[in-house]
Amino acid sequence: MSRRLSDSPLCRTLGIRHPVLLAGMAGGPTTPELVAAVSEAGGLGAFGITGMSIAAVDAAVRRARELTDAPIAVNVLVAPATAPDPDGGDPRPAIAGLRTGMGLPPEAPTPPVPATPRELVATALAAGAAVVSVGLGDPAEVADLAAAAGVPLVVMASSVADAERSVASGADVIVAQGSEAGGHRSTFEVPRDGSVPLVGTFALVPQVVAAVEVPVVAAGAIMDGRGLAAALALGAQGVQMGTRFLVALESGAPDGYRRRVASARDTDTVITRAISGRPARGLRNRLVDTLEAEGPPALGYPRQAAASADLRSAAARADEPELIALWAGQAAGLAGAPRPAGEILRETVAEAIAVIRGLPDDAG
Repeated sequence: MSRRLSDSPLCRTLGIRHPVLLAGMAGGPTTPELVAAVSEAGGLGAFGITGMSIAAVDAAVRRARELTDAPIAVNVLVAPATAPDPDGGDPRPAIAGLRTGMGLPPEAPTPPVPATPRELVATALAAGAAVVSVGLGDPAEVADLAAAAGVPLVVMASSVADAERSVASGADVIVAQGSEAGGHRSTFEVPRDGSVPLVGTFALVPQVVAAVEVPVVAAGAIMDGRGLAAALALGAQGVQMGTRFLVALESGAPDGYRRRVASARDTDTVITRAISGRPARGLRNRLVDTLEAEGPPALGYPRQAAASADLRSAAARADEPELIALWAGQAAGLAGAPRPAGEILRETVAEAIAVIRGLPDDAG
């Protein structure tokens, strides 16, 4: 049974032993230690590199490569900027009080010009990344870089149409992201009102499997071996997990973030555009409530995120979970106590094998 899990097109394509991928969570959780621990245990560790500097990406990938010889991935978000919404509420006056409460000036400084997705991917590949992962849009922007480097291209999609478009643009693996998943909705086009398809994992995965010829990975509220076994039954060849690894000992998430995740109930998450300008699922807190009270995000993506970026960074350093983006999926409460990432991965695989073996009429 364990051989059947590892001897699949997915595992062969990615060069991994176990069909478990770490979600590329930008903003700090995916430390070199977490990424390396997941890869060393047989899965695929992934950095979320959007928002990082070129120097930081180079250093992080090289550090992970020092910790493991196993393949590591980088995930980059390719969503284009969106226009400001004249009918929205400017978030800056609304959070001025929150800023001063954290010892920051009332207005955020002008952010530096961010590195482009191509610059980030090129840097990561030069530093030793072995897989490129793309979210929030068509991978065509960086597909040629992955092809030239001879590395697999993994693309996140939240609808069948986006999955098909991704394969046409060169995707080697599709991550079918159900609506239960934490973080940004990996929808290619977001209408002005922010309404995006919310197709659940159980509905999305088998339809994507039927529509594309490449391996499919399931994502969305998958927290343990039961979820892995269910994903395999739906036709996926593996799973991508983010929220579960937020509480791993190697995670860079602040302690307060971990506690909120572990204590969350099934109804505690919301999908909001208030923080970044694009729909994303996370736990409600004071920051979300303050921003949502102003109405639709006025600044557009990613300028809406820049308005609170230094506030969220200061809150993370101070371990103040009420003022950071608490991205998490609907099954966050199953995360459990902090444990080593390798232990989480191995237990997930072992539990999946036990579940499958325990099903009626299993041929083993």
